[in-house]
Amino acid sequence: RFERLLQSQYLLIDSRPRRLVLVLPSSLPLPLVSTVLDTLFTNFQPPTISLMSAPALTTVAAGLRSALVVDIGWSETVITSIYEYREVQCTRTVRGTKMLGEEMFRMLAEVIDPSVSEEDETTGEKIRNILSFEECEEVLARMAWCKPGKRPEQQALPVGLTPVEEEDELRSSMRAMDISEDHAANPMQAIPLRSTDPPITLKLPFSKLAEPCETALFGAGKLAHDLDDQELPLHLLVYRSLLKLPLDVRSICMSRIIFVGGGSNLPGLKSRILGDVAALIEQRGWDSVQGKAVDQLRNNPKLRRTRSRQAGEGPTEVLGDEIVTSPGLMDQEPDPIEDELKREARKTNPAVESGNLRAVESLGAWSGGSLLSQLKIPSVSVVDRDAWLQHGASGASRSAEISIGTQRQSMGPGAFKSAGGDRSSWTLGLWG
Repeated sequence: RFERLLQSQYLLIDSRPRRLVLVLPSSLPLPLVSTVLDTLFTNFQPPTISLMSAPALTTVAAGLRSALVVDIGWSETVITSIYEYREVQCTRTVRGTKMLGEEMFRMLAEVIDPSVSEEDETTGEKIRNILSFEECEEVLARMAWCKPGKRPEQQALPVGLTPVEEEDELRSSMRAMDISEDHAANPMQAIPLRSTDPPITLKLPFSKLAEPCETALFGAGKLAHDLDDQELPLHLLVYRSLLKLPLDVRSICMSRIIFVGGGSNLPGLKSRILGDVAALIEQRGWDSVQGKAVDQLRNNPKLRRTRSRQAGEGPTEVLGDEIVTSPGLMDQEPDPIEDELKREARKTNPAVESGNLRAVESLGAWSGGSLLSQLKIPSVSVVDRDAWLQHGASGASRSAEISIGTQRQSMGPGAFKSAGGDRSSWTLGLWG
């Protein structure tokens, strides 16, 4: 009786079995997924559990079908490309909030005791005893910020897509607080510390509190070729993630960049990443080949003119004194029917935003999962309790073996399926 009262009045649930929606990262190993499913089926006894990807649900919560989800988490930053509710690619870097906290801790320790900057065997143990981790976390949450980057001038790019200039919320907030970027007019900030022995009050310039972000998230002081693939700066990882995408997917995703995770709340971080990515696009374009030869070709107008002339000529066949151009290089004849269809489509369908760097807000993965649950749209991976307890993970079929006899829905192909699908075969989806 007490359990029923607790569930119905205080926990606002009843004892009836409920279908569960499990939001998981796409890179979660299968043994952990199996352990979670065993625990839920044994203790809560739901009839079915739907497995959904966190980046895809983040895209749903933003009201989008495609997006580039940048998850700045604790131990790493994961960038996932979503196109039509499908995960196209996933890249990651070890630069996250943990590394940012370590840099902030080291900076505060060096200000408190300048002798810890000298590297020796006792430096690590000495730093740990200077300041508590909890107080460093509080300073990071209250005082840390990100410097604005160098914004490129708005102009058309010779190659690729043109980024637009985003609003710099950090500059407006600094103007509201009467803070100048000039170091001579940089105000001093008083930070009381109670975990030190004895308690002290640090006085630091405001720009000093942005240095940990420069080192931890943007790799200040290090060259790109000296870094491993798993420790790239955030702006470079976003640029390379967009560069690896196909052209049509890239044009859609670059206009729908979603920043999530605790580290994304750092003031000025979003605009800094967008500004640095725009600078990389202006500097390199969408050419994956980099080096001195490419820079010489890009900066030498004579080489570019010769290359464009050769590309424009194309293969030709000489018949006497007459030069015949290849049909593949000739302009197509205008098709009035196709032009009319395009004009009618533009009248009914709204214009799709693409080709511009733009950040989009999202309500988060849990809001997206709640939305799909209320709409009663099950995912591709729906695990039945009886089938799981009988066969376990070995009973799951591969994606190619799944028989889906339903038509294509408006939610996109392959992302979700209607409730009338075939339940005789089931799959673990991304986690199988």
